[in-house]
Amino acid sequence: MKFSTIGLSVLSLLAPLVAATPSGSQAANLGYATLNGGTKGGIGGATTTVSSLAALKTAVADDTARVVFLAAGTYTGNEIVKIGANKSLIGISPGPSLVGIGLRVLDKSNVIIRNLKISKVLAATGDAIGIQGTTVKNIWVDQVELFSDKDHDKDYYDGLLDITHGVQYVSVTYCKLHDHYKGSLVGHSDSNGSEDTVITVTYALNYWYNIGSRMPSFRFGKGHILNNYFLNSDDGVNTRQGAQVLVEGNVFSGVGKPVFEDGGCATVINNTNASPNTAPACSPAAT
Repeated sequence: MKFSTIGLSVLSLLAPLVAATPSGSQAANLGYATLNGGTKGGIGGATTTVSSLAALKTAVADDTARVVFLAAGTYTGNEIVKIGANKSLIGISPGPSLVGIGLRVLDKSNVIIRNLKISKVLAATGDAIGIQGTTVKNIWVDQVELFSDKDHDKDYYDGLLDITHGVQYVSVTYCKLHDHYKGSLVGHSDSNGSEDTVITVTYALNYWYNIGSRMPSFRFGKGHILNNYFLNSDDGVNTRQGAQVLVEGNVFSGVGKPVFEDGGCATVINNTNASPNTAPACSPAAT
């Protein structure tokens, strides 16, 4: 599904998070998350503000529609917070930081995650954000900063944002992913095509820098990589295992392999510095 190209403003991507706290009444407005009835999160439900990790875990755990605002501050730990269906989790500006604490959307749909910083989630704990499950539909991740460091080996941390096991209608917008080996994985494994062929993900207006690989690594499904800025990283967009990706309107600077393939294809249009592009063109063109 092709969505309109938006003029890329590098300066807007450099802003770490929005100045104002996002509204709890805003639904997804760009990409695949606008389809299938749209992604509304907790709109229409109660609104609550929490200021502790324990309160956060309680507020997002069930499937009742709810808008949960997380107070600014630093929250540390070594665990995963599981988010239930029909939730909007929104950080109050200047944006709370979760250090060592990841978020998981597992077999739940209609979830919005906005205006957070998540860092240094150990591999033994899991991904910084993990979205997975064959029943999962309509997820919007917006204005989230994800990072760790590259001071350890590549397996010390896991992925920053992994979307696997047949998830559909996902949009990742205005996010910053940086200083990490494994950026964003789409599709669980090379042998999981029976689930992951239906995956649909939009990455739009994100800023990626100092990433080792997976910007994103995309297996089996359909993706739209729109108006992103990729800076000083090793591997760029990797289309794999029959994936069909539309790579459109992006800027690559200092990226070793901007677009390449391991069994997938790409429609590459209106990009800057997207060479070398070693991925075969999709036929018909990815849309």
